[in-house]
Amino acid sequence: MSLLGFVPLIAAAIVWWAFSRWNRPRRWFSTGEVIFWDAIVLCVLQLAWLRYF
Repeated sequence: MSLLGFVPLIAAAIVWWAFSRWNRPRRWFSTGEVIFWDAIVLCVLQLAWLRYF
């Protein structure tokens, strides 16, 4: 396995970091909801990554 396989995981980590940072002052979502939506984003990124690479 090459390092190229970690790109969707790193992208999902960046999305989680940005979303949690955006959510911190607003507190619209709980920590569990942030993790849930990040998992959804990870699945979508992984499917798109598998489709095109």
